[in-house]
Amino acid sequence: MSEHASTSRSFGRRALTAVSVLAIAATGAAWSGCGDDSDDEVNDAIDNANEQIEEATDEAQQQIEEGTEEAQEGAAEATEEADQAAEDGEDQAQEAQDQAEGAGNGY
Repeated sequence: MSEHASTSRSFGRRALTAVSVLAIAATGAAWSGCGDDSDDEVNDAIDNANEQIEEATDEAQQQIEEGTEEAQEGAAEATEEADQAAEDGEDQAQEAQDQAEGAGNGY
């Protein structure tokens, strides 16, 4: 019986080792599978963040362009108003000079 007992123990150890190896392999496969899911989730989150960044950048660029156009229009309008005010001032100065000269000639 000693041979039979040794064979049973040897077989039992091998079976236990095989089951342990399979359990470890299954756990590793489950962990790696979860890692893939996590990696996919992380990649999806990164993709979504990049899309949001791109959309925000596009919107900011559009607002910059609109703001630039408005600023240019405002500057052009202010320049026209300043030119008109300068012309009006010159006209008033000329009129005042003409009146002063006319008043001096009347005496």
